[in-house]
Formats: sequence, C-alpha cells, structure tokens
Amino acid sequence: MKYNLQDFILELNTIIPEIERELTNRKMGIAGDGTVEQLTLFIDELKKIQSMAVSNNLPSKEHRYTAFTWYITDSWYQNSQLGKKLCELADKYKRKLE
Repeated sequence: MKYNLQDFILELNTIIPEIERELTNRKMGIAGDGTVEQLTLFIDELKKIQSMAVSNNLPSKEHRYTAFTWYITDSWYQNSQLGKKLCELADKYKRKLE
C-alpha cells in the first residue's frame, strides 16, 4: 500500500499531541519516556516537518533525516510504545513517503 503525503500529515496531527501530553506529564513529575528536553526537541522537529509537509515542500528522500530517532534508540526503553510509533513515523518519512 502506498503511503502518501496526506497519510503522513494525519499521522503527524495525531502523534504531536501525544508527545505534548507526555511533555506535560514530565513537567508534572510523572515518569515516562523521554525527558522534558528530548520531548521539546521532538515536538519542534516534528512541527517543522509538519509545516514542510502541509506546504508540500519536503526535502527529497536522500535529504530527509530525523534527530529524534537517535535519542529514542540510544536512551529509551525498547518496549516504549511512543518510541516505536516515532521510529515507524521516521522510517515512513525517510523511506516510504513519496
């Protein structure tokens, strides 16, 4: 099944609020995946990508990258559901999105 720009935008519109909720939890002292700094970085990066996607101005596949995946694979628990969603989204962005 082909993964298109509209699918990607819909996924971004779902996952950004999820990360924002996690950020609120960290600020309230509720444990979970990611630090305040990491989650803030993720939100900023995803909002930039979202802006490029909405304006249909994404870089070509060979120039697409995400910084947040490094944090997830390096310091988050392997069974993190949010981490899994973010890594899958990054893979779609880098490899599957036309």
